[in-house]
Amino acid sequence: MVVVNFIDRLGGSLLFPFFALYVTKKFNVGMTEVGGLFAVWSVSSVIGSFPSGALTDRLGRKGMIIFSLVTTSLASLALSFVNTIGLFFVVGFMSSIFTEISSPAYQAIVAAILPDEKRTQGYGIFRVAFNLAGVLGPVIGGFIATRSYLALFITDAIISLVAAAVVFFAIAETRPEVQPDVEPETTAESFGSYLRVLRDAPFMTFVTISTLAWWFT
Repeated sequence: MVVVNFIDRLGGSLLFPFFALYVTKKFNVGMTEVGGLFAVWSVSSVIGSFPSGALTDRLGRKGMIIFSLVTTSLASLALSFVNTIGLFFVVGFMSSIFTEISSPAYQAIVAAILPDEKRTQGYGIFRVAFNLAGVLGPVIGGFIATRSYLALFITDAIISLVAAAVVFFAIAETRPEVQPDVEPETTAESFGSYLRVLRDAPFMTFVTISTLAWWFT
């Protein structure tokens, strides 16, 4: 999972730092539109991560990661061929959702395959790989972007597919154990709990303020 996380993060960090340059050059727009695009992606990342925990336990952790990687790969290719800023917003919105839906699955698999005494160390290594990919990605991406933005999108797509292949062939599926004396939660009950959270005004105020503070700092 550390290798998969590194590969996945590397692909994203190849592309993301150069979106502003690509959008302004491709669509002849200013930084206002770029800022709006990043704001839309921030919202869509929250939307993607919000229900993904419940979906992960129901559909399978391995399956969610593969689905996220494949759809992200296709979205990257689609972004490279989009010719209008409006459609770029839409495809980017969907891409960010697909990227974030795998986050709980990564965390759950690490927790499942490591014993309690090694989980802290495992998550630490997981985070180091994530940060290392974030450092190396822009360097490699800059080298590719000076030659072709299309090659940058294609490289990101290929990296995502490689990561999906590694998960498919090398990672075993893990699912939470079902207790025989406990009635399993239905899908409606799972998503109903999300609605209860959304109705929690103090919590939602905290989330909104935290998101705005992160965005403007």
